[in-house]
Amino acid sequence: DALVREIGAAPSVRWGQRGTPMTMFGPLSGTSGATVSDARRYLAAHADLLALGRGLDELSDDASVTSPLGTHVTFTQRFEGVRVFGGEVKVHFDQAGRIIGVNNTSVPGVALSTIPTLTAERALAVALKLAADDRSDAVAPAAPELVIYADAGAPQLAYRAVVPTNKTTLEVFVDAHTGSVIGEPRDLNQYINGTGQVFKDNAVVVTQNNNLVDGNDASSAVPTTAYATVTLQGLNGNNRLDGQFASGSASRTRAVGSNNNFIFLRNAVAFSETMAYFHIDAAQRYIQSLGFTNVNNRVQVYAVDRSTADNSSYSPSTKQITYGTGGVDDAEDGEVIVHEYGHSVQDNQVPGFGATEEGGAMGEGFGDYLAATVNASLAGEFQIVCIAEWDATSYAAGVPHCLRRLDSTKHYPGSKDGEVHDDGEMWSASLFQIRSALGAARADKLIIQAHFLLTTRANFKDGSNALITAAINLGYTSAEVSSVRTILTNRGFAPTA
Repeated sequence: DALVREIGAAPSVRWGQRGTPMTMFGPLSGTSGATVSDARRYLAAHADLLALGRGLDELSDDASVTSPLGTHVTFTQRFEGVRVFGGEVKVHFDQAGRIIGVNNTSVPGVALSTIPTLTAERALAVALKLAADDRSDAVAPAAPELVIYADAGAPQLAYRAVVPTNKTTLEVFVDAHTGSVIGEPRDLNQYINGTGQVFKDNAVVVTQNNNLVDGNDASSAVPTTAYATVTLQGLNGNNRLDGQFASGSASRTRAVGSNNNFIFLRNAVAFSETMAYFHIDAAQRYIQSLGFTNVNNRVQVYAVDRSTADNSSYSPSTKQITYGTGGVDDAEDGEVIVHEYGHSVQDNQVPGFGATEEGGAMGEGFGDYLAATVNASLAGEFQIVCIAEWDATSYAAGVPHCLRRLDSTKHYPGSKDGEVHDDGEMWSASLFQIRSALGAARADKLIIQAHFLLTTRANFKDGSNALITAAINLGYTSAEVSSVRTILTNRGFAPTA
């Protein structure tokens, strides 16, 4: 009530289990500026509403980013001076300096010893061992930084080590008690271009032939006209598919290039690794072309030959993607490749995204949508509403063979069945309708922008409100905003922003 009196309107609020707002969308303040100090003053004034309490003293203002919408200030929680991952408060300003969104996922009562069992020197030794074959006379590394990981489960004390080598610089995280390496080391290299042979999208789309099947002779089941020679951007130059935004280093059998050229047919595992590199790299570069330089701008590690299942997955804990080899190898289909990358994108924008069933459904729907729009930018819009038609030839009836579609007529909540892939079709169809109304680039910019306004426990209504809030504050026309609102309302999501 106090906030309503203050701003003269009722914001769209989703309440958390502790009786405090997890998300607030709307005109939450007048024009005040868009600095870290402005954000901190706002949080201090509303500390009781947000239940920050003593936690306000733990919020460090070391992260502020800009986007086409405005400024996003993230306060990272620190416990006893050590950074805590997972607990944060975000304050979102529009271009005029008005606060139009607040997220609060701060974690109260963090309690663990910040005294490591492992010394910083020992942690550095673990990191150095990873690069021992390429260290020789490289520059001595700086002392590791002690941090707290809270991405998955209980907070975890760790060291961050940056290790120069003769060719690059590695970033390594080491458990401060066990000495085990957390996640995949990040390669901070200078990059070159190479060449590769791929399907732009997948074999069905590029040949426009729905009668293709995965024959016994894998090399001849697809005509040579399906292949394209492309530039592989951002390679490290080590004749492996390791680069600026993608690395096949988790694969059991690595592709080996010749002068950084990777020309293979689909009967070779190396073709799948090349496909995944090209499509992941293309997806990141497409996102950056929309104006986002801080959305999943990292090396996406993947494997193409470690699972025989006809399924692929992204792991929020390891940050890696695994593509299965059952049926048509999943990494032969650019739409499957980018779908899984979509999960990585959302996990990067909102770590741990999809903690609710509806959030999971939005994740699956966004993955399908991203797969379609990115691949359309590469190969055109043939059969764009049919997702993964090459991979689906081994299991989907009918022609074309579709894993899922973007033109579903499902309506919320009547069509909801609790299975995230099924329910995700409601979200992907809504996103595709927005694309049809606004055009690909404006819709894609809006959709990715809206993720900044979400939390791990977002639901369909949060997602809908975020889209409308982003459209308004990106300066989209009233007709465009009205179209977005109508599409989401007609789907049954009942946005109120």
